Amino acid sequence: MSFDLAVWFEPGRVSASAAAETYKSLCDGGPSAAGVVANDAVTAFHRALVVDFPELPESAADFSQAEASPWTAGLDVSDAHVIMPISWGRADATATAVLDLAGRHGLVCFDPQAEVLHLPPALRGTDGGVEGPDGADALSLQPCVGLKIEDPDLDVIERAVRRLSPENWFLILEKPNGRFVQVGQGPDAGVAVGEFAVEHRDGSMERHYRCVLNDRDQVTAIFTEFASGAEAWSVDARWESLWA
Repeated sequence: MSFDLAVWFEPGRVSASAAAETYKSLCDGGPSAAGVVANDAVTAFHRALVVDFPELPESAADFSQAEASPWTAGLDVSDAHVIMPISWGRADATATAVLDLAGRHGLVCFDPQAEVLHLPPALRGTDGGVEGPDGADALSLQPCVGLKIEDPDLDVIERAVRRLSPENWFLILEKPNGRFVQVGQGPDAGVAVGEFAVEHRDGSMERHYRCVLNDRDQVTAIFTEFASGAEAWSVDARWESLWA
């Protein structure tokens, strides 16, 4: 079993749901079935990728090359896409490097484990992004488990809240200038099993608040409304100041 990532070119912003369909089609029928087209950036990405992370050797006798490779099997490569099966033990460092490399080549990177699409800088803040007061490209989402997501759309944010669990227990959504909303679930966050500790900071330490909720839907609403730049949240919560 491996931690997989897929890279391809998109001319415009697409949703994570659409990317999931593309990924499934790539796995089932290749680039022609998925509707992705050849792009020089994909070839350049692959060329740079194997410099730092060499492919597995054809012969099992070359142990040094095998140890240098993070892959669990051969890469699925065409001039339109690259699918990478990464060893779980090396997933954190390798995935971070893959994501950075894809962004530098203007390619999208899809994480099928979390069903998250990572956009290159050129597609961040375009139509489909979250239109907050500081621009969509100001948002970043950091889960407990997984890669940081720049410019997440509301669907990605909502699914990240839905994925909270005792193992994946916190989530942080940030804007510039010290503004964020974060949530922790259960005992690791200092609350009971099934409860959510939510914190909101609006810039300064004096404007740092906390509440405890039992309803995941309420947590989802707080995150999506914060992302959208709503001045008044719909959730009726008892917010306590953390400023002593």
